[in-house]
Amino acid sequence: EALKLDLHNPREQAIANTVIKRFDRDHFQRLLMNWIVARNHSFSIAEENELREIFDYLNPLVSVRDVNLTHTTMKEKATSAFKQHKQKVVEVLRKAPGLIHISFDGWISGNRHALYGVCWFFRDENNKPCKVTIGVPELSVSHTGTNIAAEILDVIEAYQIQDKIGYFTLDNAENNDTAMEIIGGELGFVGKTRRGRCFGHTLNLSAKSILFGHKADAFERQLSGQAPLSEAEHLLWQKRGPVGKLHNVVVFIHRSDKLTDLLRELQRTAFDQSPDPKVRTKKPLDVVLDNDTRWLSQLYMIRRALQLRDHIELLIARYRVEFEQQHKTKRGTTKKSAKLPYICEPEHQLSDKDWEVLEIFSQLLGYYECTIKMLEGDGQIRKRKRGWMGSYGNIWDVIQGFEFLL
Repeated sequence: EALKLDLHNPREQAIANTVIKRFDRDHFQRLLMNWIVARNHSFSIAEENELREIFDYLNPLVSVRDVNLTHTTMKEKATSAFKQHKQKVVEVLRKAPGLIHISFDGWISGNRHALYGVCWFFRDENNKPCKVTIGVPELSVSHTGTNIAAEILDVIEAYQIQDKIGYFTLDNAENNDTAMEIIGGELGFVGKTRRGRCFGHTLNLSAKSILFGHKADAFERQLSGQAPLSEAEHLLWQKRGPVGKLHNVVVFIHRSDKLTDLLRELQRTAFDQSPDPKVRTKKPLDVVLDNDTRWLSQLYMIRRALQLRDHIELLIARYRVEFEQQHKTKRGTTKKSAKLPYICEPEHQLSDKDWEVLEIFSQLLGYYECTIKMLEGDGQIRKRKRGWMGSYGNIWDVIQGFEFLL
């Protein structure tokens, strides 16, 4: 029925049998599993009715042969495939002519799992540079150096490379000091002599110092104890110069639907009045909210603010006029009880000099951004967007990164 063939007709029955036999059940399920794993989808997506309807439309045999998978079966197949291919990875590592270098770092996943990504850098038997994420162990106990070391040692032992360990690239966290001491003691070397500092972490410290001074970490710790939009938080940012003042302005606008709409309206008005047809087709932009003291988010905030400078200044002026009109007395003066919003107070507004400083920060941090982008990648040579062959994310690019910034 799915193939719209008359199964009572011997010839059409034979056609149906041939088509059904040619459908490779295992290959379909393998393709589906590879897609889910590669795109980091939930295993349960395989059970979505809409997705299954697409499969049936493309090939009714998916339902005829009953090859759809449940989330449980999908997990089992992914685990089985991992175990099946693991030995191949072990063989590649054992044949590597040199040492295998390691980098690991922890983060909290979206579903609140404390994970440690473990990456290995080495050259294979053909002398080709390789960069592989080899494990993502979960650390369900406290993140002490001892517990971290235990997880990393388990990964090393699982791939049988205890005698091929080279150097480690880690950030400056104190628990990594203890972890390296334990790992070195277990594998027969002095941990601190095999440890290099993470270039990205070094850039992060440098960029934060540029933006917030040499006590940036202390400032970050202070912020972590403040409630959102609290007066204390506002004052902390205010002391951090133009970037802090801009942060306060952006937060105020971002958290006000009224001001966000006004900012868009001001842009639309300016676009509509432009004689340039390309400008008239532009869409309004919103402010970009930074993420505490994450320097890259500050760069994006600054860039967008520079784009919107004229509109932001006009917005603040309009907002102040509107506020004063709403709080006028019969004599035409502002009520004494009315407290002017802080973004309207002169000392909290960005001066021309402040905008000049922000322009310099934008240019300077742009160099940092270029360096970070250059080091993002898997180190594999492939054809790039502009047609050239090359790779990003190579360990030796760190030297070029330092030279570029210096």
